[in-house]
Amino acid sequence: MGMTEYEDEPVEGLPEHLPEGETMVWQGRPTVAAMAKRVFYIPHLAVYFGLLIAGHTIYRLMEGVSAAQVMGTFVWQAGLATTVVVLLLWLARAYARSVLYTLTSERLVIRSGVALPMMVNIPIEQITAADLRVYRDGTGDILLKASADRKLYWVLLWPNVSAWYSRPVRPLLRGVPEPQSAAEAFAAVASQHYRVTTESTTARMAVQAAGDPLPAG
Repeated sequence: MGMTEYEDEPVEGLPEHLPEGETMVWQGRPTVAAMAKRVFYIPHLAVYFGLLIAGHTIYRLMEGVSAAQVMGTFVWQAGLATTVVVLLLWLARAYARSVLYTLTSERLVIRSGVALPMMVNIPIEQITAADLRVYRDGTGDILLKASADRKLYWVLLWPNVSAWYSRPVRPLLRGVPEPQSAAEAFAAVASQHYRVTTESTTARMAVQAAGDPLPAG
């Protein structure tokens, strides 16, 4: 399992051409809306700023402060809040465009990073479980579990990592469109390496590696 910086990208989402016998199965990237909502929590922050500004404005008016002074304070507070939200929206868009998930017949490659692009290469044999969560907007998150003998680093994987699992670190494919198709692609590839059991509902699909890898051929 490797984590590498890269300068050249001969195939989009991959640091090198695939070796003979290895094929690309699926590619996907998070939507900007999913990144904004589930990584940067922009809707929550917008509501929070709105309530703070409204509460402060009402308090100042009740204290008898002149309308002109209250309006002046409101303008700079609203301007500051808008600047923060716009900056976070830009970051969400930049990260969504920088991330690309590539599943091949042998591995998963996660490309990410705005200022410092990185690629994380995880062989399929080292992915022991995958859980799918589908959201109302039609996108889904696929939470992966890597084998215990391999180290992953939360900081290097962010934002493609679960915030709720720091030990062990669990990679997370965020906000992918058509998540059921992505989960089925994972199950199909895993079945070529492991005996696989699946549980499928409208909201969740789990892929568990069971037993020893299947013999080659």
